[in-house]
Amino acid sequence: MKESVKVLKRNPSIELLRILMMMQIIFLHVADYGDYSDVAQQIEGKVELTYWVIWLMCRCPVFMFVIITGYFMSTRKELFSRDRIIRCYLPMLFYSISIPLAYMIIKKELLPTDSIAKAFIPFLSRTWYFMTLYLLILLISPFLNRMVDGLTRKQFLYLIGICFFMFSIWQPISMIEPFEGIIGIQKILFTQGGKSLYDFIYMYLLGAYMRRYHIFKKHENESDSIWDKPAIYLVAFLLLGLFNVLLVYLYPDEQIETVVGFNDNPIAVLQCMVLFRTFEKIDLRHHVKLGNVINTISAGNLGIYMIHEHPIIRDFIWNDVFPIGYTGFYKQRFYILYVLIIIIIIYCACWIIEFMRKMLFKALTPKKDS
Repeated sequence: MKESVKVLKRNPSIELLRILMMMQIIFLHVADYGDYSDVAQQIEGKVELTYWVIWLMCRCPVFMFVIITGYFMSTRKELFSRDRIIRCYLPMLFYSISIPLAYMIIKKELLPTDSIAKAFIPFLSRTWYFMTLYLLILLISPFLNRMVDGLTRKQFLYLIGICFFMFSIWQPISMIEPFEGIIGIQKILFTQGGKSLYDFIYMYLLGAYMRRYHIFKKHENESDSIWDKPAIYLVAFLLLGLFNVLLVYLYPDEQIETVVGFNDNPIAVLQCMVLFRTFEKIDLRHHVKLGNVINTISAGNLGIYMIHEHPIIRDFIWNDVFPIGYTGFYKQRFYILYVLIIIIIIYCACWIIEFMRKMLFKALTPKKDS
């Protein structure tokens, strides 16, 4: 009799992708709040080139989280998952209230009245733009699911193509010479560089498409294409990122630096697709021990984001703990190694806090009678 092999329900390779994407988000905050972006362009030379290469290889994390959401949630049939929405909103409310409260206790000073009021409505006050948009996607996803269930592959591909044209072609072209002023998006499209509900719906649909058709395959049980290999996708991801770098250096319009940094620029969207497929093809579900570790770590990602991106904690991290926004830091020989260490420290510290928060919630949650 054959011994049954235990297989994890959650694919650890996708969870590993989530972990890497969260680390990329922290890196993007190094670039913004640690002034890596400004300083690197002032120093120029190798430092600037290194910055552009790394930064443009990190354009996927926000969209990747939404693609993953669409990938897994698009097959659900229930109209609303109240528990899922509550599980998302309660941590938001917890951190939105507890962080300002801790600040006032430690500093012994009151925050402005409007800041205190905002703490009690994080969804409406946009304490974290990503979390507000993520909750909106959870609310409308059942209707999106019913829509895509009625589409054939060809119809779905047309829909994705229309979205790609609107958000990833029309919009960026309207912002660069010689098309700026000729092609316009005013009062039609404004996605704030890929940080809008438009884009999140676009990426949710792309994730749903990837779940059903996997780029090259109409169905999961079809035989693999010769191109449908993780190594091919990874090489494609790197080449697309380097193409973005070339655009920055070769295109005469300075606006290109802004456009290539958009989450919804066409190169970044293609990067998202091939990077997701890279990890989708690497199935680690049979590696139970490793998989459990990865899944456990990944479960803290949203907490990590909310903690280190809360305005109070953000100010504390980049002004008090890691005040790296000066030329001397980025002129050091091993500054990239130091940046990596900072990213890991922030990730681990926030993960521990999120783990403690989960343990607290678990202790306070009444146990159901068996």
